[in-house]
This record gives sequence, structure tokens and C-alpha cells, in this order.
Amino acid sequence: MKNKILVLFIVFWVSARAQQDPELISRHRPGFLWYFTGFRPLQDADNRKYDRWVVDVTYNDWLGAVSPFENRWNSLGINTNFMFDVRSKKNQTFSFGWGFAYAYASVSTNKKFILATDNSVSISPKLASDNYTVNSLNSHRFYIPLELRFASKKWSRFKLIIGANIGIQPFLNQVFLTKSEGEKEYFTNVISDRNLLSYGVHFRVGTRNIALFGAYQFNTLFKSRESVKLHPFQLGFSISLF
Repeated sequence: MKNKILVLFIVFWVSARAQQDPELISRHRPGFLWYFTGFRPLQDADNRKYDRWVVDVTYNDWLGAVSPFENRWNSLGINTNFMFDVRSKKNQTFSFGWGFAYAYASVSTNKKFILATDNSVSISPKLASDNYTVNSLNSHRFYIPLELRFASKKWSRFKLIIGANIGIQPFLNQVFLTKSEGEKEYFTNVISDRNLLSYGVHFRVGTRNIALFGAYQFNTLFKSRESVKLHPFQLGFSISLF
């Protein structure tokens, strides 16, 4: 996971340097894969498409029973969005985006989640008797993003994207890291009381192929009414590869 994030930071740096180069010929296809148009010849070069493969590098946290930013700084994740940019040639300042996406989120915390006999989930601070050093709650989501996209006509292309998303969260795991005689051991606890349906909103604001990113889920993390109420949110940046 750390290697993937490092690669994305390198891509981010290369893209930012490329935007500062005054010798570049193209000013209308921002992204790391500027000239990639798919597996078929481009039918209409004047009707330019943007933000079709978007990668979000995120810090993950919760709102609700736990105050934001109480968790560790390394609560990182990644979203991969494969999008269609639907626009008319007459209006290059507005378009509609939709597609398919996958999100991995990890929240690293000192707290622990306890599964009760009625299948509800509660949260507890780490006790002196607990032998784990790190606890993380990891989730996997598959969802459909829908976006309204606004952008300036200038080649610098300031953009604002407002979106909503709906999908499923099939996997939710609690992973403990323990150390025994200098060796690391991992213990995974599958959380069965997960909210399978997920839905929320997100935004991006930036220029060309780089943007700040934020997202919030309206659904609670756990399904049972007796479980602790947590709403996931994300902050980070986005890179549009083409």
C-alpha cells in the first residue's frame, strides 16, 4: 500500500512539473496520459474530454461518535474512478460525468471495535491489558459516481466538480498488529455488522489534472441501530491521468 501511494506522489510531482513547462505543445489534454484517446481513433478532436481516469489519494476518518482527526495521520486510502465525460462541443465549460469506481480506506486508531452477542458493534479505548500496537479498520467499496463538472475556458482550466455516489461495501475488517519476541503478527477480525449499501457526496476543486478532494458518506458504517454511529469522510487530492 505504501509503495502504491509513493508511485502516485511521483506521478503527482511529474504532472505538476509538466504543467510549468512553457514548451509543451498541448494545452487542451491535461493529464499524465495526455494523448491517450482509447482503443479507437478520436472521432471529434474539438470535443475535448477530461477527467476520465481519476485517482484519489485520501486521508480517512469518521464523524459521529468519534470526533474527527482523533485517529492516526496514516489513515490512508485510494479511490480509482473510471469515468465517461459527457459534454457538447458548443459548451466546453460544463459536462456530466459518470462511471465505475473502487475505494480502499484504512483508518488507523488506538481504539478497538467490540462485537456484542446481538451482532452490534461498540467502540472502546485501548486498555493497558491489550497487547496490540496498531489497530486499523479497513473497508472496500464498489460504487457508481455521478458528477456535475464546471470548468473555465482558459487552457489552465480551473475546475469544480460536485458529485454523488452510490454503491456497496462488501468487506469491512479490523486488523490488529501485535509484536511477540520482536516479530510482527497480524490478526484480522471480520466485521459482520456492516452497512452493505453506501451513498454519499464528494467534490473536487483544482486546475487541469490536479485537484483537492473531499467526500462524505451519509450512511453509517455499521447497520445495527445499537451499533456505534460513524459516518466515513475523506480528504486528499486527485490526479486525472487522462
